[in-house]
Amino acid sequence: MPPIILKNNKICKHNRISDKNLQITNPYASPAPPTPRFRRDFMNTTVTPPLALTGFFDVIRNQMQMCGYSPHTIKAYIGQVQGFIRFNRPLDLKKITEQDVMDYLNHLVESGLSRSTIDQAVTAMEILCRELLEDALDLSGFKRPLKLRPDPVVLTSEEVNQIAVSTENPKHRLMIELAYSAGLRVSELVEVKVGHLNLERLMLYVPGLGRKSRNTVFSEHLKDVLIRQIETKDKDHYLFPSERGGMLTTRAVAKFFKKALGASGLDKLATPHSLRQSFTNSMLDQGTDPVALQSILGRRTLTSLSPDSKQAA
Repeated sequence: MPPIILKNNKICKHNRISDKNLQITNPYASPAPPTPRFRRDFMNTTVTPPLALTGFFDVIRNQMQMCGYSPHTIKAYIGQVQGFIRFNRPLDLKKITEQDVMDYLNHLVESGLSRSTIDQAVTAMEILCRELLEDALDLSGFKRPLKLRPDPVVLTSEEVNQIAVSTENPKHRLMIELAYSAGLRVSELVEVKVGHLNLERLMLYVPGLGRKSRNTVFSEHLKDVLIRQIETKDKDHYLFPSERGGMLTTRAVAKFFKKALGASGLDKLATPHSLRQSFTNSMLDQGTDPVALQSILGRRTLTSLSPDSKQAA
């Protein structure tokens, strides 16, 4: 989950989040009354919850929406604040101490949660104190668990083709080839619509969520296959729809990719995201300018865009 930095009462985003179709509702938003669960949790606090938290949640939610964050991300940060209050109840919100926060964070660590979840909680606590209490706590003494980042799995073009031809479903094969050819995230692949394709220029428009939209490229050998794929579809139709005509889920992509990988006989722990990583390394190996590649990939920084890193998040 990306960190959030508040400057001049504005939330600035640093990384994109692609979760979709999740809705968040403030349990204390007027005119709807609090739900029984949140009423039970928050009414044990010394400070009256609606007065103490409604404005805070509204500010955070509205600012994050303006910055393009997904409802899922907003819900996650607000959920961390709610979890802190539940953990420390009864508690006077105006008298939160660093020890209160440390106890909550250590509880999360002892619960075996991931480093990214812990980082999310730390940021949420900083926002709580700065925005609601107008007092920044020093959390530098909190020792975060080490974040172990596994080595990325990089495939050669031959290995990608070996996986693609191992599936009996033509649509699945095309999805694997397009994801690799265009360097797409899985969430971007399932969102591609017919109107996003420019077959003459061999370009694909990728709409942004929490980041700028961009154009990427795809291989000319996919042109004829794509023409057949879109010949009966309108521009606003998904290029790879589900059986019901809606957007295919990323889980479905992971499922058929895993099956194709097994059928290919490759002894690699690859995932659909490995296609994007492999695209990046292939472009760098061909001498592509890192700055141009950064734009094609829709990345905010050049971090890890080097042949030595073998990473492309």
